[in-house]
Amino acid sequence: DSTVQVLKDCRTQFVQSVDKSVINGLLDDMIQEKVLNQEEMEEMMQENLTIMSRARVLIDYIIRKGNKVCQCFICHIWIRDSHLAEKLGLPSKNGVSCILLLFLYLTVLVFFS
Repeated sequence: DSTVQVLKDCRTQFVQSVDKSVINGLLDDMIQEKVLNQEEMEEMMQENLTIMSRARVLIDYIIRKGNKVCQCFICHIWIRDSHLAEKLGLPSKNGVSCILLLFLYLTVLVFFS
């Protein structure tokens, strides 16, 4: 299965289940990963006042970007909210890149806190 199809399959449940802090964190992550630029994020925030509408616009945007971006997004969902990732049935075995990303994220948190 492609990661695009994985996100398409769990889209509705993602939109209904993701909370405000996770969606805002994912938006920040996608800026950091250069998937979104600041202008696109601000547009999403201003035009989509509810969490569900932000989630809907974000996941649709990610799906349109293709497999590589979808894989990156899935990794960030696992990092931000592993319970949500499990609930959505997202693959946890996205290769070494996801594990490395989590390791780097935790290292930065420990180092700078």
